[in-house]
Amino acid sequence: MIGTVSRARFWLLLFALWLGVGQLHAGAPGGDFSLTDQTGNPFSLTQLRGKLVLLFFGYTYCPDICPTELSHVAAVLDALGEEAADVRGLFISFDPDRDTPAVLRNYTHYFNQDLIGLTGTQAEVDRVASQYQVRYSRHALANGSYSLDHSANLYVIDRQGALAAVVPYGLPPEHLLNLVRDLLDRGSG
Repeated sequence: MIGTVSRARFWLLLFALWLGVGQLHAGAPGGDFSLTDQTGNPFSLTQLRGKLVLLFFGYTYCPDICPTELSHVAAVLDALGEEAADVRGLFISFDPDRDTPAVLRNYTHYFNQDLIGLTGTQAEVDRVASQYQVRYSRHALANGSYSLDHSANLYVIDRQGALAAVVPYGLPPEHLLNLVRDLLDRGSG
């Protein structure tokens, strides 16, 4: 029999897989984009041509999914050692009102100094989320604040800027590490 914690993780993984499958059938996600980085400068995905990119969407007030996934990305970058120079982690915030460049810089650097936080106007962020077929919605809280529910896939973009893989939330960091190493070894990463 599946234990309570295991059952919850099973359903979360099943839901994440369902989100990933639904997204892939809706058309090919991905593509170039331009936003603002954590230093306040313009940033374009094309700047990372020649690097493998690990892209995750979320927000800094996220209580569990975002810190967990960014911890996994940081663990993968750490485990890669010198090979990490060929990989970049990107975190795009759905919450430009609270997640300013300075907030994103502090947040991403907590996990790994090489992670890049990105923001923009709400319309710019919505456009990139749509390109990658990411779903999110805002929910008002009783205290006057709000939270964001969001899909939690991680997107692996190859050295040419094409989407190479969609990794559902809930898989262990070793899965991502093996995928990244495989892409780097094949030269397609």
